Amino acid sequence: MNIRTMKAIDHFVGIPVCLMLDLFQRIRSPFRCANHTPLRRVLVMKYFGIGSILLASPMLRTIKSRNPNVKIGFLTFAGNRDMVERLGLVDEIHTLRTDSLLHFACDLFRVIGRIRRKRYDATIDMEFFSKFSTIVTYLSGSPIRIGYFLRQMWRGDLLTEQVYYNNYKHITEVFGALAAPLDVTVDDFTLQPPLITDEERKAAGVLLTREGVGPEDLLIGFNVNASELSLERRWPKREFLTLARGLLNELNARLVFIGTPAEAEYVAEMVAELPRDGRIINLSGKTNLEDLVEILRRCRIFITNDSGPLHLAASLGIATVSFFGPETPMLYGPVGGDALVFYEGVYCSPCLNVFNVKTAPCSGQNVCMQGIHAEAVLDGMREHFSDIWGQYKRVV
Repeated sequence: MNIRTMKAIDHFVGIPVCLMLDLFQRIRSPFRCANHTPLRRVLVMKYFGIGSILLASPMLRTIKSRNPNVKIGFLTFAGNRDMVERLGLVDEIHTLRTDSLLHFACDLFRVIGRIRRKRYDATIDMEFFSKFSTIVTYLSGSPIRIGYFLRQMWRGDLLTEQVYYNNYKHITEVFGALAAPLDVTVDDFTLQPPLITDEERKAAGVLLTREGVGPEDLLIGFNVNASELSLERRWPKREFLTLARGLLNELNARLVFIGTPAEAEYVAEMVAELPRDGRIINLSGKTNLEDLVEILRRCRIFITNDSGPLHLAASLGIATVSFFGPETPMLYGPVGGDALVFYEGVYCSPCLNVFNVKTAPCSGQNVCMQGIHAEAVLDGMREHFSDIWGQYKRVV
């Protein structure tokens, strides 16, 4: 299923189901007694985006550190399992496949049965205002059900603890606020980097060695992609190409391009327009998560759109150059590393929000991103990373 299908199902199916469950809850609630059992098991739900899961790591880490004996379960889409596992912050993972509606429905019934049998004392819904996640939170059977609240975004009485959604705070703080009903205050917002073994690190290093990358080479990473949640977050191809050519002209550097298998074709089209002299490395569609972690560790600078790899690089302390437009860096800016952010702040930017279900109204005409020009980015990089220019400046 693609994102558009998921949004349609959430709207047209989710609203009537929420209404029925809300009516059931209103009839049922006068006959239910408050449950004050000690906190033993907590279920956390986040379905979309490895970047968002990384940005939730301060909240997960703090809950675990303040309640060492509490077991944390995590419910997410199957594609996010590896990231959740490698954070090392949860005790059990439940997943839903999204490759087909049939698989999704089968997994959903199976998972709801499993989490009800686990008898979680509290469930935290990290999705902003998804009707689907609200329904699953209610069906979890937890006596404490935590999620976001805005008067404009109806969720009925299916949550027992409604946390105000503040669109003017960084998302790590927004996620951290969900722990407050458990008497947990998050004050350390550093991201938790994913763990990889020494063997995995060596195997990932082989990819770069095969490309002739030496330990002293200046490696600059490029992520020209953005997930289908909003392709409007992509900086224009012509600007990425101009920046890449400028870096090759000025620095003794090698540029490594990353991407998922689904993004490989788009990356290949761009790489085909760059010099074929061995300084361009295209690893899109050829890496898993542990490979990507090691590749990012080897990069001195990582240049990227607003997407999951940005937050992965930030969690590793890598210097980043990032581009924002549909989203604002005030909400989703990188946490960690030396960050150089470009954001024009045109009138219609930012446009992605909970009210339009994170759907850009421009339908691809992202003037907010088109207004960021490669020449200005190159100027900014020369100044910001003057030490790198001093060490690796190309002599023609």
